[in-house]
Amino acid sequence: MINVTIKMTVPADKRNEILLAITSLLVQIRGDQDCISCHFYQDVEVEDVVIIEQEWKTNESFATHLRSGHFKVLRGAMKLLSIEPEIMVNNVVTSESLEAIAATQGGEAPRRSTK
Repeated sequence: MINVTIKMTVPADKRNEILLAITSLLVQIRGDQDCISCHFYQDVEVEDVVIIEQEWKTNESFATHLRSGHFKVLRGAMKLLSIEPEIMVNNVVTSESLEAIAATQGGEAPRRSTK
């Protein structure tokens, strides 16, 4: 699994434009069969920071996304608005549940609420 974080510092006068551009692309990105998830956040502590987090099934599916039209639109919007993103790409080899983590510590995992 490939985990991608795109962090952007967006001046207040350009924030609405980038928010609209990204929100319109989310449906297209999430519609890709190899996209596990795609979320868009605004930092509550630093309001100029917005973050896109994506998970892709494979390196190949992420590479295909980078060549896609919707990624080109995102890059174009960032370039037009003079936004330099910080991009972190992680290749996740294994993923453990809370139960597995608790087991390594000799305890039980906290019970999840059923409400």
